[in-house]
Amino acid sequence: MTSTKTELAIIGAGPAGLSAALAAAQAGVSVTVLEEYPRPGGQYLRGVHHNQPLPPLTPAESLGRERLAQLAHPKITTHTGTMVWGLENHTLSLHGPDCPPKVEAKAIIIATGARERVLPFPGWTLPGVMTLGGAQILAKEHGLRPGKRVLIAGSGPLLLAVAAKLAQIPGTNVVGILEATRPGGWMAHAPALAGNTDRLREGWHYLQTFLKKKIPYRFGHGITQAGGEESLEGVKIARLNRQGEPLPGSEDYLKVDTLCLGFGFIPNTALTQVAGCELEYAPTRGGWVPKVNEHFETSQHSIYAAGETCSLDGASAALVKGEIAGLAVARSLGYLTVQDFQEKFLPLKRRLRPLRRFGAMLNTLFTPPVGLNTLIKDDTILCRCEEVTAGEVRAAIQGGATTLSDLKNWTRVGQGPCQGRTCGALLAQQIALETGQNPQDAGYFRSRPPVKPVPLESLA
Repeated sequence: MTSTKTELAIIGAGPAGLSAALAAAQAGVSVTVLEEYPRPGGQYLRGVHHNQPLPPLTPAESLGRERLAQLAHPKITTHTGTMVWGLENHTLSLHGPDCPPKVEAKAIIIATGARERVLPFPGWTLPGVMTLGGAQILAKEHGLRPGKRVLIAGSGPLLLAVAAKLAQIPGTNVVGILEATRPGGWMAHAPALAGNTDRLREGWHYLQTFLKKKIPYRFGHGITQAGGEESLEGVKIARLNRQGEPLPGSEDYLKVDTLCLGFGFIPNTALTQVAGCELEYAPTRGGWVPKVNEHFETSQHSIYAAGETCSLDGASAALVKGEIAGLAVARSLGYLTVQDFQEKFLPLKRRLRPLRRFGAMLNTLFTPPVGLNTLIKDDTILCRCEEVTAGEVRAAIQGGATTLSDLKNWTRVGQGPCQGRTCGALLAQQIALETGQNPQDAGYFRSRPPVKPVPLESLA
C-alpha cells in the first residue's frame, strides 16, 4: 500500500481523539484516525462493543459512546490495529495490517493518553501481580476475572473503579482496597469540587458497591511484600505513616492469588518528543507534559496534544480538550472563521475550568507518598526489561549518575522494549532520594523512533 495524505491525522481514538475527529470532520476537515488497539474507544470505553454493553455509569461515558457511534463519519477514515512508530516533518510512520506505511498530514493531534504508574517492592514481579489497567482489560473487554481472591492496592480513584468492576464478576472475591494516602488534607481542596457533581456521584456509586459487597476500604495502608513459590500466594500489608513508611508492628498477612496495583498515571509523551515538541515539568498535570497553548497546540506548528497526553484531568476533560483541538485545526485550515471558532471555543473553555481544577486536586492528593520507596531493597528489580536491580541503580548514583541519561549509560535502564516508560519516573525518584535534588532535575528518557518495537520490514 502506498503512502497517503490527509488534512488532519489523529493519533489515538480514546475520548480526546474521538472528540477531536468529530469536531474537525463536522467542520469539513478530512480526518485520518490511527488507533493502536483493535477497536476505537481507548481504555475508558472498553467493553462497549459487546452485544449487551452495561449501561453508562457517568455522563462522560455516555458522551463517549455517542462519539464512538458517530465515528463512521464520511470525512473520517479510521485505521485500527495501527501503531504510529515515528513522526517527522508532519509525516507519520505506521505499522499495521491494513494501513499505509506513511501518512502525510497538514495538522496532527496526538491523543495517546497516559500509562499507569507503578511502584516496586519485594515480590512485585511475581505472576499474579498486575496493574489495575490489566485487570480492567480482562474485566471490561473479555468479562474475565483476574483471579479468585483479589486485593486492590495503590492510590487514586482508579482503585475504586476497578474494585467495583471486579466485584461484579461471578467467582471474584475482592478481599479489600488499600489506599496509600490519607484523607486528612482533603478539605483544603473542597473548592475544586464545584462543578463536578458527576464525579462525586460516580464515587458514591462505587461506595454503595463496596457496602453491598462488604469490601473493606482502608486508608493509609500499603503492600510491603508479595510472596509465593511460582506465583502469588499472599501479601504482607501494613499501616503507613503520612510519609508512606510502614509503621512497625502494624503488619498483617493476606492470602490472595491476585494483586492489582496502580499509583495514578503518567502522560504518554513519546510521540510529542519525537515530533520535537517542548516539554515542561508540571506535577499537577502528571509530570513531564508537552507545553501547549489554550487551543492545545504545542511548540511545533500544527501539532497538537490533547486529552491525558497533555494533562491528567480525566475522561470528561479529555472529551472537551479533544473538541477544542479539533476546532482549532478546522480554524487553522480555513474551515472556520475566527468568529465561528470563538463562538464554539469560549463555552468549551468555561466548561473545562472546573474539570481541570478537579484533575489538579486528584493529582495533588493522590501523589504516591515518598516513603513507599523505603520498601525497595537492593535486590528489587527496577527496570524489568533489562533486569536492573535497585542496588545497581544506587551504586551508579553514588558513583556520579545524576540524570536518567547517566543511569542509562551506566546500567542499561531504559534500553529495553518499553524504552523506560515503566521505570523512568521511579528511577527519577531514586535519584532524588539519593542526591537530595528534585525529581525533575533527573530529566526524562529521550524517545526516538521507533517508539515501540516493530518488524524490520516496517523500518525498511
